[in-house]
Amino acid sequence: MAVIDSGLDIEHEDLKANVVAGGSINFVSGSSDPTPSDTGPDHGTAVAGIVAARGWNGVGGRGVAPESTLQGFNLIAAQNVANYLASLGAAPQSANVDVFNLSIGEDVTDLEPLSRNDIDTVETLFGVTRSGRGGLYIKASGNGFSRMEKIDCSAAQQRGVSCDNAAFDWTNNLAGVTTVGAVNAAGVRASYSTPGASLWIAGLGGEYGRHRDQAPGLIDIAYQPAILTTDLSGCDKGYHRNADPAINALDVATSSLDPLCRYTNGFNGTSAATPSVAGVVAMMLQINPALTQREVDYLLATTARRIDYPGTPVHHEGLAIDDAWVLNAANRAFSNAYGFGLVDARAAVDAALTAKRLAPAQRTNWLASQSSAPEPIPYRDGANGRGQIPISVSENLSVEHVQVAFSTTHRDPGKLRVTLISPSGTRSILLWPFSSLKPLTDTTTAGFSADLMRSNAFLDEKSQGTWRLEVIDVSAPSGTSTAQFTNWSLRIAGR
Repeated sequence: MAVIDSGLDIEHEDLKANVVAGGSINFVSGSSDPTPSDTGPDHGTAVAGIVAARGWNGVGGRGVAPESTLQGFNLIAAQNVANYLASLGAAPQSANVDVFNLSIGEDVTDLEPLSRNDIDTVETLFGVTRSGRGGLYIKASGNGFSRMEKIDCSAAQQRGVSCDNAAFDWTNNLAGVTTVGAVNAAGVRASYSTPGASLWIAGLGGEYGRHRDQAPGLIDIAYQPAILTTDLSGCDKGYHRNADPAINALDVATSSLDPLCRYTNGFNGTSAATPSVAGVVAMMLQINPALTQREVDYLLATTARRIDYPGTPVHHEGLAIDDAWVLNAANRAFSNAYGFGLVDARAAVDAALTAKRLAPAQRTNWLASQSSAPEPIPYRDGANGRGQIPISVSENLSVEHVQVAFSTTHRDPGKLRVTLISPSGTRSILLWPFSSLKPLTDTTTAGFSADLMRSNAFLDEKSQGTWRLEVIDVSAPSGTSTAQFTNWSLRIAGR
């Protein structure tokens, strides 16, 4: 298990038995010890405990996969393309890793341009790891539902939709990435968890873990349980350190529960949900190491628990901007908040033991729209095909996921709803209005475009037929918009 993060305390009492000697990289010092040298919290050590705290050593807790090995790569401390690729399988230390935990991401307000070559470079690396079976890249969707740094999310909050979108982090849209949302102890989407059509599954992320005795006067959700996990050792560093105000009974300076300050029970986020899924994946591969990345994803999807089902769609002036759960033509239920549902460890591991092989992977080329373009972007009304451009697909695959790129002359993506419609009529909202994306100010840019978005909502549907992308403006006064939906393309992966 590779923990791609801020660091890893390789001498922690509840982790060190699982740490691979010489298997980690400190990109700052060049050593094989990624233990942070500062006194602040170490996100990576907390993530590692959720996956692989040893469990039967008489100390601490137990991770989801307590026999999983651990390797740390402190990518967050030294971010560049070379270190990114080295962490994900291109270096000798990471080349033999089976599962990569990516509890990382960023708040996005402008979509960065992407080249097809850059996308293919990373996807090719992902596909050749694990001797060609494909590494398992388990990735956090983000924590931007209602709060983002330097962004006013009030418009989204007022309408009950997320400020952020998992698709805005381009790595969540890559083939081979398993994007994870978070569920709290009440069994519903955690308050912060970023949704999106690129989600595959949800894990346990908790809320904020405060206690009224130590941290009075907060909103109710602050007191809902968080996650207990490992922390940097010592009361002068980490999340549990005596220099900071206590948040609960474990966190106080005089705690009899953790007097040496080696644990925290205030960890949360999709950062916590991701290793809960990564641990399940590690157990699946322990029981059946021959599984490919695609087969693991398929088993996760088909064994996941539908929670909060069927959910409540969100409408803005009569227009759906969040469809909650959608049942596709292959009878697969999908939600932008949960993917295919909450990971079910026992069901997934049992399924891995008896799993049948999937047919070999197939993928269409990028197919570009030809006719009916450009198309005026209508105000709120997509009836009779308005705002839609078709693409005909001749290949008859069983769909696993669909990737999309599109361009418009519209300059305010926060006013757009973009929906992908399959030949079977299943609708997947890729972009909802009132999101964190800022209006364009650069007058040399033709308009808003997205070079890579992904939807998993069409699992097991047939690809053959006419796909449509629909772009609608939800905020312009009726009849005043002159923006156009200029073109789009899609690529379908399946078997």
